[in-house]
Amino acid sequence: MQTLIYKILNDRTLWVTTALFIISLFFGNIQLQDIDMQTILALLSLMIVINLYEEEGLLKYIAISIIRKCQTTRQVQLTVFLLVFFSAMFLTNDVAIITFIPIFVVIAQKIHVKAVLPIILLTVFANLGSSVTPFGNPQNIYLSSHYHLQIGSFFQMSLPLGLISLMLVLLSSLFFRSESLEQLTLDLPVIRTKQTILLVVGSLVVLAGLLHLVPIMVSLLVSIVLTLIINRKSFLHVDYGIIILFIELFLIVGVLSRIPMIVSLFKGLTQTVNGSFISGVILSQFISNVPAAVLLSAFTNRVYAVYLGVSIGGLGTLIASLANLLAWRQYRRQVGEKNDNFSLRLMTINLLLLIIFILLGFLILAIG
Repeated sequence: MQTLIYKILNDRTLWVTTALFIISLFFGNIQLQDIDMQTILALLSLMIVINLYEEEGLLKYIAISIIRKCQTTRQVQLTVFLLVFFSAMFLTNDVAIITFIPIFVVIAQKIHVKAVLPIILLTVFANLGSSVTPFGNPQNIYLSSHYHLQIGSFFQMSLPLGLISLMLVLLSSLFFRSESLEQLTLDLPVIRTKQTILLVVGSLVVLAGLLHLVPIMVSLLVSIVLTLIINRKSFLHVDYGIIILFIELFLIVGVLSRIPMIVSLFKGLTQTVNGSFISGVILSQFISNVPAAVLLSAFTNRVYAVYLGVSIGGLGTLIASLANLLAWRQYRRQVGEKNDNFSLRLMTINLLLLIIFILLGFLILAIG
């Protein structure tokens, strides 16, 4: 319990939203109906299940089993990039980063390659991969719920960006040398077969709730029952801070949406498709893409533009995506180097890719 409280109290993003929430109290009335409970319950059920996957080590087991079959350094790096990209689609970008950065640090030491650039690209691909599915990251869960998107409609939006991102993943391996390897000796975590089967089956029900195929309360109930059966202590490791953050965001945006000057400003910014898109990109650089999605959705129905804006907007500054900050913290924890300018390199590469993807975003919107 102390660890849980410490984790929430030390969440700096939560500090910012809490400060903004307190400030918003002076500008308008807080209304509880502004909280989108469908999104809150969807997030909670997903995060409970995802935490079980972390605790059971299933993703790590699959990843190491595949990586051990690689025969060259280039194959190792491409395999890790692809695993990050696809795992982020289903288990969120945060989980992909938490899982694969420690694995890659160990691998980098064994195959004698520098870890900085691969980990930066790993972070980029986690963000891009998570944008492909309606449950890959918190903003997608919110946008799907807020705009009542069916899974087919969501994939119509995400497929162009997803295919471009996949091409980038495949091309990225060409920037690394290909040297022969002996078989990698990586320790596999112990997997509990019965618990894993139960978790996978239960996850399908939770997923059905996120896709609006069953009531979201069923998903939440299943996720709670799964945790009670498989690992009760897992409840203490769930990131409840993101739930508090979303509640505060909904209340803040509710207040802002009732201030005439703010309404006029954002209505003006989002009058056009391109305006909504670039607003999502720019706002994400300063307040992160999750708050940007919630804020813009209050003023426009241009869901495709908002989706592209906040998805591409996850590239750029360290705070553009919570996953960027998480990658930085993971790198510092795993590598322990204080003067390698990792954060500066991460942001530089992110900004370069941001410019490229902004141009691609305009092209996608023009074609679409």
